[in-house]
Amino acid sequence: MKVKLVSFAILSVFLLVVPTIAFAEGTGVGYGTITPGRLLTIAAALIGLCSAVAAGITLARPTGRLATGKWSSVMSIVLSLFCVLLSAFHLAVTPGGFNTGNGRAGAIIAIAIGLIGLLLAGTAWTRSLRNK
Repeated sequence: MKVKLVSFAILSVFLLVVPTIAFAEGTGVGYGTITPGRLLTIAAALIGLCSAVAAGITLARPTGRLATGKWSSVMSIVLSLFCVLLSAFHLAVTPGGFNTGNGRAGAIIAIAIGLIGLLLAGTAWTRSLRNK
């Protein structure tokens, strides 16, 4: 039941963030100004963080109430891959350098978070396969 609740929360956040990214307007690039590029990388980093937390819970408690072993590790792998691919695509298509408001530094950080989540999720998945 809790896994369904967590997946519903992740889906709800994703459905709320995507329209915000699509319709956000950058009026000026200043310190602390949220531009669409920065918002996209923040969303990717949050998705990667959710995958890393879910994989960490799966590693810590493989038969607990929240983590059911194989299912939560596969969910973490999918979220991590989505985070890495979204950030890499954003990093590839954004023009300009750092401090332009495009979110390039955030994309690099989101890739690192996604790779950490992918490493944890892969470890949890192989452990769940070995425990069969």
